[in-house]
Amino acid sequence: MLIKKSLKKAVIKKAAVKKSAVKKPVVRKKRRIRQTLERFHVIAVQQTSSNLPYDTPGWTATLTRGTTTIRAEFDDFGVARFNNITTLTTVGYTLKIFDEANNQLTQKSVPSGLEVYVARFNIPT
Repeated sequence: MLIKKSLKKAVIKKAAVKKSAVKKPVVRKKRRIRQTLERFHVIAVQQTSSNLPYDTPGWTATLTRGTTTIRAEFDDFGVARFNNITTLTTVGYTLKIFDEANNQLTQKSVPSGLEVYVARFNIPT
């Protein structure tokens, strides 16, 4: 009986050594890169199959919530950045986009929980 116990222990020990000696392949976990915009952005694009951004010099965008209205200027590439609205937004807004002559081009309802809102619309002719 003693021989069997000691033999069993030796076999178990030998198996443990073999397992540790076998190298397992290194599995690299994919890092998920998450880019987060810190401020709320609005992108004005054409409502066509191409979704090209508008040429927007002089355009403005306003976000309204209740009686508070916040305004931002568009750059030349169709993007307006609201410096005082952090993301993800916690409330919904009403977005209005105006051209350089202060004509309202569109009005959209912007839901909460966003970093960017893409406003697709056609300019009335």
